[in-house]
Amino acid sequence: MESSSGRCVNFIANLMPLFAHETVNGMACARNLRDGTLILPSEQDGVVTVWWQGDEHRASEANASLISSNAVSDYVQLNMLGKSAEEASYLLAHLEQHFEYKTGETLYLPYREDDGSTLMALKRVIGRVGPDIALDVLKKSFGL
Repeated sequence: MESSSGRCVNFIANLMPLFAHETVNGMACARNLRDGTLILPSEQDGVVTVWWQGDEHRASEANASLISSNAVSDYVQLNMLGKSAEEASYLLAHLEQHFEYKTGETLYLPYREDDGSTLMALKRVIGRVGPDIALDVLKKSFGL
């Protein structure tokens, strides 16, 4: 059975055209096609080894979910060029669910649009009616 770090590396390698599958020292790895960085599974679950710019002498260990989060974010940015924010949000949500299903891990996405949509709507209302009226409406909606 494959470790969680191996599943994360495999997921990243499938984010083509940013990454590609590669075998190094008998291990399935993910190669970043932008800068040559190599992501290798670690014996420790939830951790990957990163060879920065493909140099094994510049290696470090990193949390697999954090490396995966960066990879997914880059993938969404590349694939959503010229598309709407809603489409990008949908793709991000889909990949987040797919990542959890495939790896059993969770992506770290603190900037999810879902969290900011209410705030953005509130800013639009304040811009239209003014801060005093918006505050009165909010107070009434909370029974204050």
